[in-house]
Amino acid sequence: MKKIFTTAAAALVVFAAPWARAWTYTDGDALLIFRESGFNTVEFNIGNIIQFTSLSPGTTIPVNGWSSSLVTSTFGTDLTGVSVIVASTTSSFAGVGRASWLTGADPSEVVTENGTASSWQSKFWSPINAIGTKPILNVVTPTLTNAYSIDLSSVDWSASYDYIVTAGGTRASQIALFGGNASFDVEGVVPGSFALWRIAPNVNAAYVGTFNITANGVLTFTAGPLVVATPPIILSIGRTNAVNTVSFTTTSGGNYWLAYTNALGGSISNWPIISGPVSGDGSNKSLNHTSADANGFYRVVRTP
Repeated sequence: MKKIFTTAAAALVVFAAPWARAWTYTDGDALLIFRESGFNTVEFNIGNIIQFTSLSPGTTIPVNGWSSSLVTSTFGTDLTGVSVIVASTTSSFAGVGRASWLTGADPSEVVTENGTASSWQSKFWSPINAIGTKPILNVVTPTLTNAYSIDLSSVDWSASYDYIVTAGGTRASQIALFGGNASFDVEGVVPGSFALWRIAPNVNAAYVGTFNITANGVLTFTAGPLVVATPPIILSIGRTNAVNTVSFTTTSGGNYWLAYTNALGGSISNWPIISGPVSGDGSNKSLNHTSADANGFYRVVRTP
């Protein structure tokens, strides 16, 4: 009898182990998501959104609760060009306190999202809640205690951010617009800055603060208020050998980054940051880009 009991106990341990590693999700938790075409999507539950919404304006904090080593082991040590998103939502039964939080790719863009309670629930609460709960319901084995690295070619794809926001891939071309649910790009691009917005029924979206991430995965958050500065103007583009030099105007404060694309149109994720930052002081500045492309387009982005 003792031998049988020991074997049964061992079996219980084997079956219990995966559940000990699984993340938990409650509406209000902030989900940090990294994705790039051709790679696993890496999703973290980094704790309640209040850690960002309760800060005094101007306060900067490190963003904890996630593993930069998991991200770099997935996408490489240089994360340049990887998309990053933060999403959170209250319960749909939160009454007047109902709200969702989503990042905006361009920190200088003023988001004017304003919809009815029913549209808020279908466009924001439903997919964000599903991102948090569906891996649990589908019994996806987590990579870390609070993280999933989901192979989009596996059966687990149906529990991934990509699947959920694009309705199973039917709106894949609109993934940067949260599958077409948002009127703005929600994906920041590494390295750079991306804003956090509060979206609630029947009120205008409210700016909360700005995330900043470096090419090697150092992530911080600075609480508002939103500073709407004069947009930079490109003054000239010069080329010496394979180095392009872009000169532009600045205003005092903030940082300036150079973004580049060789194909106009589409998501802001098609404009990866390729140089910067340089601090603004009201004088004209320049940033360089080494490129073999004979043709291309530049934009200058200011972050708070």
